[in-house]
Amino acid sequence: MFIITLLLSFVTGFFAPVRVPVAPAPSAAIEEDNSIRNEKLSWSSSRRLSWEDFKADPDEENPHHALTAANLALDAKCRNNQLEFQVSCVFLPTQSWSKNKKSAKLLYHEQLHFDLTEVHARLLRKKLLDLGSSCTNVQEKLGPTVTEAFAAWKAEQDEFDKMARHGLDAAVQAEWAANIEQRLQELEAYQ
Repeated sequence: MFIITLLLSFVTGFFAPVRVPVAPAPSAAIEEDNSIRNEKLSWSSSRRLSWEDFKADPDEENPHHALTAANLALDAKCRNNQLEFQVSCVFLPTQSWSKNKKSAKLLYHEQLHFDLTEVHARLLRKKLLDLGSSCTNVQEKLGPTVTEAFAAWKAEQDEFDKMARHGLDAAVQAEWAANIEQRLQELEAYQ
């Protein structure tokens, strides 16, 4: 199973930079708690997920055996009328869980969800580059482009789970895995 957490962090007043005052540093205990809660693993072709990455307590009422919380995050701002953006694909350990940390097949299915999120991160990077860099030209197109990208990402994650029956249909899942790998290679320039 896969849960999508959407994070769009646009600078307040997207087309007019705003300075935010810095708050005093919190105590060490609060800093440690926040670092645990905000823990993220960036997608990497050389680092695969392990069951140790799934740190949340399982939802016993959820019928699924695992949940991968991944995030497709966009940070965008204008500087000197030039669009600057960063799209990140991250795994959220403290929101991800498994009821069965012995199953390699289940872990593989969850990894495919994370890989599919990276496909969509690359697609979004490509679409944003295709918009151009002038903020004047991008202003009307950015919102709809991002909304469409997030909708496509969610729809494909749902389709993957439906078609592969949450990893129970090994043949269909193998087809998805090959397709995801091919798309990652095709979009390597947008990594």
